[in-house]
Amino acid sequence: MHKLRILGLLFLVPMVTALAQDRELAFQFLDQPSFTRLSSMGGVNATSNSELLFFMQNPASLEEENTNVASFHYLNFPGGINWGSAGYQWTPGFKGQMAVGLQLVSYGEFEGFDRFGVSTGDFSAQEFNLQVSYARRKGVFNYGASVKLLGSILESYQAYAVAIDLGVIYDHPEEDLRFGFVVKNLGAPISSYLPEQKLRLPTDVRFGASFKPKYMPIRFSWTLRNLNSNERGIEEPESFGRQALEKMVWAAEIIPSENFSLQVGYNQLIRRQFSGNSGAGASGFSGGFAFRVKSFELSYARSFYNVAGASNVFGVSTNLKKKRSF
Repeated sequence: MHKLRILGLLFLVPMVTALAQDRELAFQFLDQPSFTRLSSMGGVNATSNSELLFFMQNPASLEEENTNVASFHYLNFPGGINWGSAGYQWTPGFKGQMAVGLQLVSYGEFEGFDRFGVSTGDFSAQEFNLQVSYARRKGVFNYGASVKLLGSILESYQAYAVAIDLGVIYDHPEEDLRFGFVVKNLGAPISSYLPEQKLRLPTDVRFGASFKPKYMPIRFSWTLRNLNSNERGIEEPESFGRQALEKMVWAAEIIPSENFSLQVGYNQLIRRQFSGNSGAGASGFSGGFAFRVKSFELSYARSFYNVAGASNVFGVSTNLKKKRSF
């Protein structure tokens, strides 16, 4: 139990650090993959639209095929840390597609003490992201944008921000080939944890590609993240090659039928961050599956962290306009 409490505190480090420094990253929970397919595919993706909630990664992933789909996902992490993600997509009264999404994270309950070691009672910590996204197709390009309201609450300290995501996806007219580009979390804080404190958002520039060979039931994807910065929360790599490797995420979707799929992924940065004296183990690897039952799609993913253990994500999605069949 003691180790689980330590794990919970590790997730609070960005918020606690922000309280003590002049200018620090906040709202870093946005980097945590909180729905099944993203979690199983390495945690970063700029091109996929195989699950509705990918619009939270790149708003340009909104496509007509997910119209009227509602999706709900729950992530369980060791230490009493819980994530919930939900989204719904619809066709507005004008051209294009719109979606609304919500991410909620609870870090659990913690014991509070003053500087003299006297108990001040238990406190909780939560963060959230509420966003609205829009995308419109023009030929081989799909353009998208998201507006986000971000919140972070640590005991009696609170911080809020507004941000936008801007993305575009190119679809090859003949091949099953896609390229995606997205700029995430452009914005500014509305308020900080403390008066006069300056916070900054985890702005991220990403580029990705995916390709499915014509006669293979596999779609490969590759994503570059954090192209705008070298900051990763760990020591600088010794070479340019290592630095480049830690910006890459690889994934593959195996699609034997339209009702069943498998996903696998690898994230070198996670593997490096969570490696310890005993080695890296399976950290950085992830996998999952999805299958349809009647009118519902059920999905599961597991991501491995050497120090923290593994996270489990469960999801369900359905088209609300289709006749229910149980």
